[in-house]
Amino acid sequence: MPPLDGTEPIDDDELLYRRIPVSQGWYDPNVDPLPSPQAFRPRGDDVTGLSLCRGGPYNTIEQAGKGPSKKGYFVAVLNAEQLRKRGIGVVPRPSAVIPGHVEIPTLTASNRDTDEAMSIMVTLAHELCLRVEGPFLPTPP
Repeated sequence: MPPLDGTEPIDDDELLYRRIPVSQGWYDPNVDPLPSPQAFRPRGDDVTGLSLCRGGPYNTIEQAGKGPSKKGYFVAVLNAEQLRKRGIGVVPRPSAVIPGHVEIPTLTASNRDTDEAMSIMVTLAHELCLRVEGPFLPTPP
């Protein structure tokens, strides 16, 4: 089997991970078992789509929870088939920094304040999020 380069089609049974910075307060399991829709709001650098990463064989959930946040991350878990069934596409966008990087092209920095984008964010957070794991705390340098 040739090495994976991240361009492979996303299978229906694949899990997708979205990091949620602990510092933002967008997820608090003591208050609500579901994340805030803000956890799925594109950042300014999400110009071609909302960033997520693929689960195995690309990433474990612990790997997905690593990043530059000083307080660490929670990780929201989604299923590719369930996104597609709701009309939310997800496409491979290989990155040298994030193995198995994928994007939701209908959610971008330029449309993040539209009613349609807000509706997708609510759907991702309140209907399609299978669970949230973590927090994954930063490792000391």
